Amino acid sequence: MKIVKEYWISVCVVYTILALTKVLLEGISGQQDQDYLINFGMLFVITCFATFVLFMHRIFHKVPLLIVMIGQYVAIISTILLGIFVMSKFTEISSNAYREMFFQITVSYIVFASIYYVSYFNEVRKANRNLSELKKLEK
Repeated sequence: MKIVKEYWISVCVVYTILALTKVLLEGISGQQDQDYLINFGMLFVITCFATFVLFMHRIFHKVPLLIVMIGQYVAIISTILLGIFVMSKFTEISSNAYREMFFQITVSYIVFASIYYVSYFNEVRKANRNLSELKKLEK
């Protein structure tokens, strides 16, 4: 149950940061998104999916972390690009949609995965310290 709560908290925080960044950048550039509702909906779906993929590292704890991180990135980027391809069959997309989404996802993944793994390693380090203190007390 704790992991579900952590997941939804992460989704909400990341979505809020991305949504505020989108609004801020649009305000600065003076451009307004014509498909606001669809784009914010897609942003939420992508955030849920990407956060889920990040949380999957707990299943692959015996696999080297670098391989897991690369696999996560490939899973996220390929799924999103496939989603854009499918959407292009039903609606008109920007001529730069693939390139723009590739860069947006790559930058977002690097930032949020870095924050996620740094906090995860801090938790592990703290747990290891507590465990070593307990072992010292047993002796």
